[in-house]
Amino acid sequence: MPKKEKTFSAGEIIFKQGDPCSSVFTIISGKAELYYEVNGKARILGRKGEDDILGTNSVLEGSYDTSARAVTELVVSVQSADEYIEQLQRSGELSPTVKAGKEKPDLFDDDDEDDFNFSFGEDEEEPVAKTKTPVRSSVRHARGSTALTRKENTFVNTEVEEEKVKSSALVHVEKPQPAPLVQKPVVLPADIKHFPIKEWLREGSDETIAFGPVVLLASLQRDESGDIRDELYRILRQIPNLQVKVVDKSVTDTNPKRGAMQIRAWVEQHNADVGLYATLDNAGRVLEFHTVRPSCAQETQLFSAGSRFFLPVQMNDQQKTLLKIFTICAMTPTRLEHEQLLRLFLPSLINEVAAYASKPMVGLTNEEQAVNLTAFANILSWISLITQGENRQNQAAAIYEEALKLLPAYAPEYAFVNRQVGLLHQMQGERQDDIEAYKIAEETFRKGLQSVSEKYQPEAYGDFNLRIGNVRQKIALQTGEGEDFAAAMTAYRDALKTLKPGLHTERWADTVNGLARTMQLFSSYSTKTTLLKKAVELYEKELSVLDKETQPLLWGRACNNLASALFLLADREGGKPDLLRRAVEVFSDALEVYDKAGAHQMASVADNNLKRAEKVLAKTEKELEKNKNWLDDILNETSSDQEKTNQTANAQDEPLVFERIAVFEELDDDE
Repeated sequence: MPKKEKTFSAGEIIFKQGDPCSSVFTIISGKAELYYEVNGKARILGRKGEDDILGTNSVLEGSYDTSARAVTELVVSVQSADEYIEQLQRSGELSPTVKAGKEKPDLFDDDDEDDFNFSFGEDEEEPVAKTKTPVRSSVRHARGSTALTRKENTFVNTEVEEEKVKSSALVHVEKPQPAPLVQKPVVLPADIKHFPIKEWLREGSDETIAFGPVVLLASLQRDESGDIRDELYRILRQIPNLQVKVVDKSVTDTNPKRGAMQIRAWVEQHNADVGLYATLDNAGRVLEFHTVRPSCAQETQLFSAGSRFFLPVQMNDQQKTLLKIFTICAMTPTRLEHEQLLRLFLPSLINEVAAYASKPMVGLTNEEQAVNLTAFANILSWISLITQGENRQNQAAAIYEEALKLLPAYAPEYAFVNRQVGLLHQMQGERQDDIEAYKIAEETFRKGLQSVSEKYQPEAYGDFNLRIGNVRQKIALQTGEGEDFAAAMTAYRDALKTLKPGLHTERWADTVNGLARTMQLFSSYSTKTTLLKKAVELYEKELSVLDKETQPLLWGRACNNLASALFLLADREGGKPDLLRRAVEVFSDALEVYDKAGAHQMASVADNNLKRAEKVLAKTEKELEKNKNWLDDILNETSSDQEKTNQTANAQDEPLVFERIAVFEELDDDE
């Protein structure tokens, strides 16, 4: 059946996340943009161009797992989902017998590789471990299942199918399996040719070009035969949709930062998503792995722990699974392919090794054990964030606590783990309204603070003081003690000694907002307006630094809290209409930016605040209009009317009732 062509104008939605997957779209000309909505916030995943196909990953799921819109004028050919499935079945890429008949498909079976799998060598046929959760073969919705059934009924000949099953049984049961082909990785030069990526991928290979996640694996020093490298290559190639490339050079610098710079250059040259290299210890028994992401201006070295882990040279099956897990999680999910690996592939692997990985491994030092525990706890936290129904925070918290007992203070992960444990205790305090949990969190943050340098690690130093200020503020809200408010403000001020608006914009904004909010809350215990005016000044300063377009949620938070402070200040100063008008204006700005960003919950709060402020402003202006000529009335009226004039004046002196205005707390994705 010929495909239909359709044209979309720039900005037009092609399909929405959650809609039934009824069609797939092949781009003929123009560009499209994929984006993913998390908690009402749209996150851009990447762009697609000519010959790219949209919607294929959702065909078997039944509904689109992302949204797509045209960036430029876009011409696409449209194919129904059922037609696309039939095409896959005819080509052998989606076999009805294998896909629909198996109760437990083999996730790593070579026959199950899809269009996005790409390698530089021959197909590997060695048997590998199975998992309970299929990726490509899962059919969760009725539409996809119906399509498969119709395909089977229409095209599959029963006698042929029986012969296939019989033949398959003979191959796998009665006849011995042939020896697996030993696959050697094709080694890339350390310095790549400067060709466009598409042209370079075509060199020496007739296979379909793929654009899935790529891991760059460096050679190992003192691995003259290359056996260790080849084994690592085979393990990583078992990950679906993952490309593995190997450079013909090892990382020689023992300094992790300089080693990261070296492999990061190769990662960028070879267009990889993450780099992986390992070093042998002096005894040749343990591999120290390092994962390196491409350079990122937003990355904080101190708080990107989990970049190293330890495994023995001779790995058992559980340790091989850990290698796969750690490698996948080294990829920050900035693209749809990354997030699919995390959501679809990780849960089943983690279930296989959860009990094994959550305890120290035999044969490793305390530091090596603690580093592995830290890496695994990070992965449990990732799963809790990106996979619905997978809440492993309690398990992660217990493993972080265990790692903290083993980590020496000089270990690179020490500050990070203290921060994570402190945040978990803070979250416990928020859930249970427990001051003791807040105090434990503060104590943990202070331990981390002592391990960093104010001069050489200014962002980490400021971050710990910011966290201390946050928990001190929460304690103060419960106790009402001036000392607790003062301690929170002191911690925020200490953070601002090292956090700079031009270098650490987001953490600086969180700190300024926390300090202003503490002043605003503390001012409620006094009739003076000094602290409240200072809070208004700080919110204004925060808004002058933040960019409305690139930091909409931070900008909206500052607007909401500024308007809240103005509202309260108007109350303190007798209902000044100018302050109320300014509050209404800023609440409107906050609501506008939240609506645009799709932050529905925050927009609802800002909308309620705006309505309250408008109500009070209307009442105030009405009273002012009613009494604007009260002085003339006093001078012109006779003495017999004096009583009425006094009643009017008394009515004006009655205090206005101000409802409480919600104030946003810190918006930190890490929490």
